[in-house]
Amino acid sequence: MNSGVWEEVGRAGLWNEWCGAKAAADLAPAEASCIFYRLRSGPSVLLCQCSCYVAEDQQFPWLEKVFGSRPRRDVQVTVLTCRHVTDYKSPESPGSLPTPFLRALKTRAETEPPGCPPLEQPNIAHDLPAAVLSFCQVWKVPAVLYLCYTDVMKLDLLTAEAFRPALSSQSLRGLAQDVPQSRECLKRLAATDEVQSNIYT
Repeated sequence: MNSGVWEEVGRAGLWNEWCGAKAAADLAPAEASCIFYRLRSGPSVLLCQCSCYVAEDQQFPWLEKVFGSRPRRDVQVTVLTCRHVTDYKSPESPGSLPTPFLRALKTRAETEPPGCPPLEQPNIAHDLPAAVLSFCQVWKVPAVLYLCYTDVMKLDLLTAEAFRPALSSQSLRGLAQDVPQSRECLKRLAATDEVQSNIYT
C-alpha cells in the first residue's frame, strides 16, 4: 500500500475484547482496525484493509458506515480472506489437503464466474467477510468472496500467491500490477513475520 498507487482516505477503530478503544481521529496507522485507501488513478476504487476482529454485534453498523444505509448497486465488491485449513470440511483429513487453496462464493447479482472453484457445502464463510457477502446479496450488489484455506497462522509467500487466480477477475484485472520485485518483497515480508513470531530469536 506504500507504492504511491494508493492513498489513505480514512481509518476506523473498533472496541471489543480483541481491540482497544480509541477515537478514530487519534489512531495511528498501526492502531487502526480498518484503513481505507483510494486508487489514485481511479478515485472510484476503494480498498478496506481490516486487521482486527469485528464482533458480530458490530458487523451491521460497520457495513452501514462503509456502504451507507441504501448501498448503490453500480458497485463491485471483492473480499479476500483466509481461514485455517482445519476449518475446511472434507472427507479427506486436513493434513492430506494441498495447502494453500482458494475457494469462492458470490452473490446472485455477480454474473462473472470466479477464478477458482466454488466453496463446497457444508463449508461456510465466517465473520465480517460473510456479513459483507450477505449484505451485498440482500441489496443485490455484485460481490465475490475469495477464501484461502492455509495451514499457517501468519502471512507467508505461498498464502499470498494463492490469491493470484482472483487477479484475473474483471474487478481486479486492471488493479493488479506485475511488479518484478513482488516475489522478493513478499519473501522479505514473510521472513520478517517469521522472525517476530519466533520465541527463540
